[in-house]
Amino acid sequence: MGKIISIVSGKGGTGKTTTTANLAVALGKLGKSVVAVDGDLTMANLSLVMGLDDASVTIHDVLIGTAEIKDAIYAIPDFENVHVIPAAIDWEHVMKADPRGLPSVIKPLKEQFDYVLIDCPAGLQVDAMSAMLSGEEVLLVTNPEISCMTDTMKVGIVLKRAGLAMLGFVLNRYGRSSNDIPPDAAEEVMEVPLLAVIPEDPAVREATLEGIPVVAYKPTSDGAKAFMALAQEIERISGFKARVMY
Repeated sequence: MGKIISIVSGKGGTGKTTTTANLAVALGKLGKSVVAVDGDLTMANLSLVMGLDDASVTIHDVLIGTAEIKDAIYAIPDFENVHVIPAAIDWEHVMKADPRGLPSVIKPLKEQFDYVLIDCPAGLQVDAMSAMLSGEEVLLVTNPEISCMTDTMKVGIVLKRAGLAMLGFVLNRYGRSSNDIPPDAAEEVMEVPLLAVIPEDPAVREATLEGIPVVAYKPTSDGAKAFMALAQEIERISGFKARVMY
């Protein structure tokens, strides 16, 4: 039975989509079958980061009722063991799809894959909550700024009360400012385990522009190494062990 992990934050722009894409490819490198789901029904950036163009069937079509989930799963040939379920980018699909249907669509995927990673919208609105509550475990993503951390911590508290298991958090884009909150202080603020520090790395931005996660684009870069370390930690704690540890 696979694990379903909601990748969440309290603010937009923290790097949830980049984290989702790189974690998916990194887990694939570890031999795990993975599907990354674009749960952000209004922004839909995951397919761009994963290099998936012109998907004819999306999760919007599944929610609308014009397609089955199996038709929206795309294997990514360049990344071993990795699949993507994209979202549509046109407003007509956005208006028709009801995000409240996401849990019933996403949860059965754990029968097919070792890991189901959900790239969730930021915040606590209905669309974000529907995506986040489709998961069973939570990976928080924050930047090293106090406002970002406190907002993300609030989302984590809500999801923990809803019964999801807190895996921990990723401190993303660390080192871009001399005012960054250091990892040990960040862990005190977040009150959940720090799983990885992803450094500010030009290679990550370059990879995003190319539509190739950095773990594949430049695997020897600092950013890629940090994402691989995150995948190894997720593999270690995800599942039953995470629930009893945290």
